[in-house]
Amino acid sequence: MLEQIFSSVARTKILKLFCVHAQEKFFIRELARRLDLQLNSIRRELSNLEDFGILTSEESQGKKYYFTNLDFALFPEIKNLVFKSLALEEMDIADKMSKIPGLKLLVFSGVLTESPAATDVLIVGKVNKTKFDRYLRKISEGLPEDLRYTFLSLSDYLYRLEITDKFIYDIWSNSKVIVVDKISKDMKQPQMMDFNFKHFKTDKK
Repeated sequence: MLEQIFSSVARTKILKLFCVHAQEKFFIRELARRLDLQLNSIRRELSNLEDFGILTSEESQGKKYYFTNLDFALFPEIKNLVFKSLALEEMDIADKMSKIPGLKLLVFSGVLTESPAATDVLIVGKVNKTKFDRYLRKISEGLPEDLRYTFLSLSDYLYRLEITDKFIYDIWSNSKVIVVDKISKDMKQPQMMDFNFKHFKTDKK
C-alpha cells in the first residue's frame, strides 16, 4: 500500500505537504506553484490520494480546496513515516551546508523553529551563495510560504552584534538551531541533532 502512495515524485511531494500542514487547505494552482509541479500531475495525484482516503476536498468561492483527512485510519502511521524521513533529510542537508568553504555561522530560525525572527536561515561568512541555493530550495519544500534567508559578511554580523541590532537579537533570543558557529565558540549552543524544525515537529498537546 505504501509503495502505491510513494510511487511518484509528485505524489511524494504532495503527501509530505499535507502531512506537515494537516490543518490547512490548499487549492490546485497554489500546490502547483509551491511544489513546482504541473497542473495535470497535481490533479491526477490529488485524485489518487482522495480516492485512497488520506485527502478530502470541498468547493469554496469557485475553487476546489484539498485538505488532510485526519480520520483516515492510516494517517498517523503515514505521518510518522513522512516526519522521520524529513528529519533525516534535513539533517543531511544541514550537514552538507556546514561543509561549504568560508562559512562562519549557520543558524536555522523563523518558520523552521516557530520563531518570530525575521529570517529562517542566517548565513555568515565569505561564501559562494550559489552553492547554498539547491540546499535552501530543498529545505523549503513543503512550506506554504517562501523560505527567507539572509547572507551577511563577518564584519557586518559583528557590527550588528556590537550595536545590539534587533534583527540579530531576535534570532538569538528565540528558538533556533545553530548548525555551525565558528564565532561564538564559548557560548553553549544546541547540537545539530537537536533539530526541532516545523517540518517534522510533533503536534503540541
